[in-house]
Order: sequence, then C-alpha cells, then structure tokens
Amino acid sequence: MEFIEVQGDDIKIINGILDLENKTFGDNGGIDIWTLKPLVRYGKVFALVDKEIVVSAIEFIHKFDSKEIYLFGVSTREEFRGRGCAKELINRGTEYFREKGMEKISLTVAPENKSAVGLYKKMGYIIKNIQNSEYGDGVDRFYMVKKII
Repeated sequence: MEFIEVQGDDIKIINGILDLENKTFGDNGGIDIWTLKPLVRYGKVFALVDKEIVVSAIEFIHKFDSKEIYLFGVSTREEFRGRGCAKELINRGTEYFREKGMEKISLTVAPENKSAVGLYKKMGYIIKNIQNSEYGDGVDRFYMVKKII
C-alpha cells in the first residue's frame, strides 16, 4: 500500500475518500466535499491507497495559537479493517506533526465505538473527559489526548 499526503488537485483520491466516508459513516458523521476540500487545503489529509483504491484515510486540523493537532477523523474500508491501516495512518501522522514541533494530538470518539476507543488507548491516548450531548441530545463523545513530544 502507498501512503500519500492528499493534495487539492487529487480529485480521484478525494472522490475515493468521499466514497470511503460514505460507506463507513453513512449520513451520520461522514464528511462531504464541502468539508473535505478545506481539510485538504488548510489541514492535513493522508491516505493509504492500494491499486488506486483508497483503503484508509485520516484528517487533521491545527488548533490556532497552540501546538495541538486535532484528529478530525479516520476511516478504513470494511474489508481492510483489522490489518493495521488506521494504526499506520495515526503513527505516520503523529510522526509528521512531531517533526513540525507539535506537542499533542486530541480527538473525540463515540464511547460506544469500543474498537476505536481500544485502538486509541493502545496507542497512548487517554480519556480526558466526556463531552455530553456534543452533537445533539444524548450524542456523547470521549475527548482523548496524546502528548507527542
């Protein structure tokens, strides 16, 4: 698999990420073109590609006036899950931002998403708090952080 940093003119890759997001999250949390294009241009988006198919993608944004990066989202095609794709993207993203002088990466995740919570914990993220009703009544999120320096 090839690791790439997605660029604004990578239309085929961008469309592949949109397809991946739709298959992974459907209408509940997946990103659309209006969100992905600014993430590519003003944040960082990385992908793992196998034979021109986007297998896994990750998006990051930078918190203004800080050394904190926010992991916006990560997704992996169902048939590739359990093979370490998300872990590879998180590790490569972490190394990229460490080299840029960033100090921590934060994220939010649904408490009921046990596999994601378990992966993040295994990778050194700790739950700092729970954001109650973050995305509407009863839609809670764990706020997790990892120091990378």
